[in-house]
Amino acid sequence: MPLYDRNTINSLIKEIKNGTISPVYLLFGDRYLCQQAAERISSALCTNGGTVHGIEGDSEDVSSTLSKLRSFSLLPGRQIFRVNNTRLFHSKKVAKAIWNKAVKAMDDNKPDKAAGYLRAMMEAGGLDSHDQSNDPGGLSKSQWKKCFGFAKPGSRLDWTSELITSSTAETAVASPVPAGDPAELLQIVLGAGIPADNILMLLAEEVDKRKKLYKFLKEHAAVIDLSVDTGASFQAKKAQQSVLQEQVSQILKEMGKTMVPGVAEQLFERVGFHPVAVVMETEKLALYVGKAKQITMDDLNAVVGRTRQEALFELTQAIGEKNLDRALLLVSRLQENSIHGLAILATLRNYSRTLLLFRSLQDQEEYGVRPNIPPKLFQQQCLPALKQNERWKKELSGHPYAVYMQFKTSSVFSLATLKSWLGLILAAEIRLKGSPIDTDTVLQHLILSMLPVNDKGNLQNRHEALHY
Repeated sequence: MPLYDRNTINSLIKEIKNGTISPVYLLFGDRYLCQQAAERISSALCTNGGTVHGIEGDSEDVSSTLSKLRSFSLLPGRQIFRVNNTRLFHSKKVAKAIWNKAVKAMDDNKPDKAAGYLRAMMEAGGLDSHDQSNDPGGLSKSQWKKCFGFAKPGSRLDWTSELITSSTAETAVASPVPAGDPAELLQIVLGAGIPADNILMLLAEEVDKRKKLYKFLKEHAAVIDLSVDTGASFQAKKAQQSVLQEQVSQILKEMGKTMVPGVAEQLFERVGFHPVAVVMETEKLALYVGKAKQITMDDLNAVVGRTRQEALFELTQAIGEKNLDRALLLVSRLQENSIHGLAILATLRNYSRTLLLFRSLQDQEEYGVRPNIPPKLFQQQCLPALKQNERWKKELSGHPYAVYMQFKTSSVFSLATLKSWLGLILAAEIRLKGSPIDTDTVLQHLILSMLPVNDKGNLQNRHEALHY
């Protein structure tokens, strides 16, 4: 069967309405886009009546799902069994992507969400997520690599034990999965045939396309790829903006509104690539303007304030400029705006690592990077040579001028200073997680340690502040 995507999903809906029905619909990629598409497909399937049975993949009893799928229902119309966040396609290949999502959820202070990702990663690596002795944080480097296929992170992982303990207690009542690989059991059931009115819908963020089940469904079911490249390349950004523009256009059409040129682009900049957030903010804007037909930049500024990404960028910018007073002020404001201390530390850690990399590259003569090199010369000569090394692809993938400015910022710090920042950030993280010291105190102390007051740049900033 053909592989569908967001550009051809209308064709799939049309086929369903014309009577071409698949026993299984697999949707994978961006979570919100999958949920949105699943609603459309379910609505088309249930045009003449039916029921959608929601099942959470994190706590799914596979034997129960298979039993329902094979049984004739007494309810009228089609019976759609929709499994959200299915784990059937997880494997070692997608473990790192799941781990990154677990870390991000923790940075965003969403432990329940992080626990779900952590369990999914464990099962992708062949570990029983209900056995507390399988805590990933307790694995050796070699065990971690063997289970998950990537190197064990060097940061503290004591939080994984806490999540495993709490999530195990919550799911202890779940029914055991039947003997055998759930994916193989599903394939057997589908191969034997299921009642015509029973439909299985599987939603996943990550899939391993090497799995037998994926190959089976690609041949015998409807597979919809809704993944979007979340990178920083030009093509990735173009694809992301296209997705967001589609969402905004649909909401504006439904609510009878338009936007002044340039407003949508500013909205995307402020919210980032988060389709569900863009939809919510667009709805808020449409309601805010009331009877007015057009949304202006003033409306955007009034309703959609600075995002977390913008605020965190201001903090790193202040640190890069050695502006101690502003950095101290911003770190307090971030907490006032409910941005978790660990999220602030994660941003500072990534920023420090990037500056450390760029500073060390300046000491390698073959790249020709000098502190005062003109931007045009850097883009024409240095950047192509730097990009030949795939290890730095992510760090060098931004706009050439933005990369140039990061190199310029890194040149004002010594390697020893940048290395010390990582140690200071680790110490602050340990204090946040294991001591009763107030978060603001820990973060203020960190900023003071990173930018000591006897630094020449900070003395200048303080002198200017006194005469402001």
